[in-house]
This record gives sequence, structure tokens and C-alpha cells, in this order.
Amino acid sequence: MQVGFACLEAGCVQPKNVTNILMKNILDLFICAISYWLVGYGLAYGGGGCGYYGKEYFAGVDMPSSQKGVWFFQYVFAATAATIISGAVAERCNFIAYIFYSVIISGKYIRIHT
Repeated sequence: MQVGFACLEAGCVQPKNVTNILMKNILDLFICAISYWLVGYGLAYGGGGCGYYGKEYFAGVDMPSSQKGVWFFQYVFAATAATIISGAVAERCNFIAYIFYSVIISGKYIRIHT
């Protein structure tokens, strides 16, 4: 999905901004992996008593091996959520502001279904 979004966005921007948009798409994957691993998965699937957010699995601590596949699957959705916005703000947003936004949205990605 990331490659498809990258190609779509690269075709929709001016030629001078193609490198910038491709860099944003690649960085979305890396930034999302770190912030979702540190905070996002624990908030969404950590368990721990509260029905709205989790209190376990932050930074993968005490995460069972059976959950690693679920983490990767959900990580891809979190990265996609950040990348969709990348196309909406193409050529309209400062690069540093976009990176900050990507960290926030990836780290706070929550599950929709309980």
C-alpha cells in the first residue's frame, strides 16, 4: 500500500516536489514503526483494566510471541493512516511539521473495534 500511495502522490505533485513526497512516504514507515512500537500498540491493545486504553506492551515489554504478527498487521494500518494524510498535505506542509505529525498520529493510532 505504501508503494501505491507513493506513486499516486508522486504523480499528483509538481516534478520539483517528487523527491520530497517520496521521502515523506519512506519516513512514514520508519517513524510509524518506532512510535507504534513504543506507544501505539500498548495504547490500543495493551489491556490492563481500562476499556479505553491499554497499560501493557509499551516498547514490546512482556509482549507474547503470538502477538508479534498482530503488531505488524496493526503497524501497517497505522502507517497507512499517516500516509493518507501525506497526500492531502502534499506541497502544503513544512517537512519538519509533517514529521512531527507523523509521530503523533502513528503513536496514537487506536483500535476502532473492541
